[in-house]
Amino acid sequence: MDPLEEMLWVMRTYGLQFAVGGLLAALLITIWSSSQANSGLRMGGLVFATLALWVGLFLAVDSGYRSWQGIPNPPEEAFSDTGGPFFMLFLGWLPSAILVGLFLLVLASRSARSSQSEASENS
Repeated sequence: MDPLEEMLWVMRTYGLQFAVGGLLAALLITIWSSSQANSGLRMGGLVFATLALWVGLFLAVDSGYRSWQGIPNPPEEAFSDTGGPFFMLFLGWLPSAILVGLFLLVLASRSARSSQSEASENS
């Protein structure tokens, strides 16, 4: 198993609650910030959503490796945790920013479609 597969497996198997928590927090913050008229609040919300998801992913990987190492007779691979937590700590903002950007694109396209349908109904 390569390091990325291992990290995703550990996160899914042992740290899923942190990843889901970070994902939900980021989604709620993105929904709130996309509805703001002030562009400063929108951008600040997106930065905060990225940070929330980043922290959630890092905690998922870190706690996942700790839990995996804590099982009775853990395999040798459980102690090769240098790649996953370090990757999420230093580069985890990149997938977080991409996911938050995708959330924002989906929200913006839905908002644009609803305003077009309202405009056509009012004509």
